[in-house]
Amino acid sequence: MPSLSPGTPGAKEAYGISIIRDDLSIKIPPKALNRYGLSDNDIVLLCTTRIGEGGFGILNKEKAYKSVFKTVIDKIDKLNSIFYIKSKAYALTEIIEGKVLFTEQLLEAFNLKKGDRLLVIKSTTVSMSYSPVEVWKRKFEQRGFFEAVENMKKLEEF
Repeated sequence: MPSLSPGTPGAKEAYGISIIRDDLSIKIPPKALNRYGLSDNDIVLLCTTRIGEGGFGILNKEKAYKSVFKTVIDKIDKLNSIFYIKSKAYALTEIIEGKVLFTEQLLEAFNLKKGDRLLVIKSTTVSMSYSPVEVWKRKFEQRGFFEAVENMKKLEEF
């Protein structure tokens, strides 16, 4: 998994760029599936990343259940339904053929639309983050991480 700024402490490690397809699916890069111990038919927790920026985090439900997300998961009673807790959107869904399939309502909850290009990065040990490429580009440029912006262009698209 390439670092976007090699040699920079705390630099984000990226799995690639995933695009929300016309069928409302988004692919999970194979290295990310492996890193988070995910496979087809697994249930994952989707959650809002930074409110107002768009995007979401994907968490392995089993690992998330052993963390602070247990109380959130306990409140969700069915798949593909949105639950709001303290202004953040959450949903449980299933991985099918290495993808997450959204509904229009899920896209809206995560402030996304068809065609959005999302940078897939390692967020925590239990969560990978899908955030709009333009949001990251703007953040990197503001902080002077121009190498990271250039390295984003080299990432594989899914």
